[in-house]
Amino acid sequence: MTLPPLDFASYEAAPPAAYDGDPIWRTRMFRMATFLSSRCSTDAARLGTRVSLDTAHQFVRAVSSVAANIAEGYSRGGTADRLRFYTYALGSVREALAWMDALGDAPWEPREVYRDLLVQIRRQLLTAIKSMRPTLGEARRGAPKRSPL
Repeated sequence: MTLPPLDFASYEAAPPAAYDGDPIWRTRMFRMATFLSSRCSTDAARLGTRVSLDTAHQFVRAVSSVAANIAEGYSRGGTADRLRFYTYALGSVREALAWMDALGDAPWEPREVYRDLLVQIRRQLLTAIKSMRPTLGEARRGAPKRSPL
């Protein structure tokens, strides 16, 4: 398997065959997440013995989980299900950022690329989640009451 280039713009311009024609590819946060997910195992392996294998593994799992949860949430019909999976994806983004800090100060070429894209994904997820949550007034009112026959 050939890794996508470290340049996100090049990856974004030529979708992987699996997503050619799929409407999810129009979702920028998904494109960013799949880019990171497709590179993460190999990029983390380049850290070598500078970090523990467990730390690198947890980082890879968190990054991969972001794309998987966005894809699953996108595919759900109901707003509540989509909201739940986008919230999971947000948790995975925050976990990946925390694991990046756990990697320490070891020189790692793609660090800023990962940080930048994860922060952008976090912003987009927060915006999507906020737009899906009902306002306080809507949550209290619930379904309209019907008068008895």
